[in-house]
Amino acid sequence: MIAIHKSRYFNSIICLLPVFILLLTSCNNPERAPLRIASSPWPGYEPLYLARDLGYFNNDTIKLFELPSADITFESFRNHSADLASLTLDETIKLLHDGKKIRILLVLDISNGGDAVLAKPSIKSLPDIKGKRISIVNIPLGLYMLSRTLDHAGLERKDVTIFPMSENKQERFYIEDKADVIITFEPVKTKLIEAGAHVLFDSSNIPNEVFDLLIVHEDVYQERRDELCDLANGWFKSLQYIQHQPDDAASRITKRLGVNKSSFKDMMDGIISPDISDNKRILAGNNPEIKAPANKLTHIMLEEKLLTNQVDISTAIDPSFSNCY
Repeated sequence: MIAIHKSRYFNSIICLLPVFILLLTSCNNPERAPLRIASSPWPGYEPLYLARDLGYFNNDTIKLFELPSADITFESFRNHSADLASLTLDETIKLLHDGKKIRILLVLDISNGGDAVLAKPSIKSLPDIKGKRISIVNIPLGLYMLSRTLDHAGLERKDVTIFPMSENKQERFYIEDKADVIITFEPVKTKLIEAGAHVLFDSSNIPNEVFDLLIVHEDVYQERRDELCDLANGWFKSLQYIQHQPDDAASRITKRLGVNKSSFKDMMDGIISPDISDNKRILAGNNPEIKAPANKLTHIMLEEKLLTNQVDISTAIDPSFSNCY
């Protein structure tokens, strides 16, 4: 198992204390406090902000907080600074493993190239990463993508040197020539390509394995079902707006992300956004489709010693929630 640099992680938490305080200050009246949703930069989460800007969310009941990295978002949800969070499937499995009572509300997206392995121009193929310095994102997804990359390269962990870190530090790490290979996701992927890196491997090579989910604490799920239903319907209205008004949606989102429309199109080509019928298929019914990739991911996480025992994703799924939309 890769050791996490605690000092770096601790420093990140300290830097984000003002954000956590802001999140916590909305708890003064629990019965009327807005639902606090934490997320980090990733194009698949943009329909949340679009829904807010279009008025599909009631600002009195829903507040969005964008944190600078996925590990900070994960921690804000873990410590109940947020009621909901946009997290990856591996992070969800880790929370369940650690005894957290949570529910999966929605599948926000499925990565289809948005998560990638990028390398210096001199590194031409996956086997060439042998002996190289690799930066990975400091969440379970980083180890998962590393494991799948090494499998495809025919290499073992001992063949490379690993540096875990927050994704918002990876571009600088690459530019300063401290890493030869970066395992990351959008929008860092696009920034690295602009800096001269190229893609060796991405999530399109492992389809239907990398999911992004909207997660909620169990107590919030039980107490605020109607508001969560409204949230789900606002999400799907936002997806429909993107489909029917693509130019205006792109203009709004690119302005928020600070990227041009060409880069945004490339980012969106790397993800799949499941609609209502897709969500029902993946999360509802007697045998939700998400169970198979979750079991596969759990197996890899066990091998990586991220888990000590099997996790059943079914405990986080309530098929009846799909009746909301």
